[in-house]
Amino acid sequence: MTLLDGLVDALTRQIQDGELPPGTQLPGEAALGEQWGVSRPVVREALALLRDRGYLHTVNGSGTFVRHPDVGHVSAALERHMSLTEREVLTVDHLYEAREAIESAAARLAALRSDEQDHLLLSRYLEDMGRSRGDKAAYAAADVGFHVELARASKNPMLPALLLPLVRTIVEGVMESHRSPRGVPLGLEGHGMILTAVVERDAERAAAAMAAHLADSRKLFPPDVLLRNFSHPTLGGATTPSTRH
Repeated sequence: MTLLDGLVDALTRQIQDGELPPGTQLPGEAALGEQWGVSRPVVREALALLRDRGYLHTVNGSGTFVRHPDVGHVSAALERHMSLTEREVLTVDHLYEAREAIESAAARLAALRSDEQDHLLLSRYLEDMGRSRGDKAAYAAADVGFHVELARASKNPMLPALLLPLVRTIVEGVMESHRSPRGVPLGLEGHGMILTAVVERDAERAAAAMAAHLADSRKLFPPDVLLRNFSHPTLGGATTPSTRH
């Protein structure tokens, strides 16, 4: 482990364990360097990484303060991790296994925990999908908006945080799948069945409807979308664009 990694890990643990609660002002770079036995450039880089991850924020003229990361910071960190590590093993099957793990749980919990406002928002997304049949961008936005809103309706903030890093890839996949004559009808039917089960508080049916919808979506999802988002010469044995005909 490098000095930078060690400092980042140590400060992260202190923040997560409550030793440095939100609002705590950190010492200056020189003082931190002396405290941890590292140079100021190492301290500077560590603070930049922690700011990027949402653990710190700097107020010009006042200093650097501790905060807890929000859903957006968690999602951005996960997306960066997926983009920078193990890219060659990511496949469409991996994407859909992850989606089913996240979204079937979200559907089950949303059926148990959602309220009338959640149902209204989900209904509006479904209506937008129906109105946008001929506009692939608008349709994709409504489609993925439904999935994110359903994750939020689970009332478990970790589920939308886990789903959001996948949104860009899912949107592109929906837009590509929109070309298929089966894409829109299957999408509308699948989302409708999920919403009905959620509104009727049938948790197992909601989870099963989500699993069935994702299975249909998987059949239409173009592998090239994953190649564009996680580019690498080889992608889990998939054919690269240069050899695809």
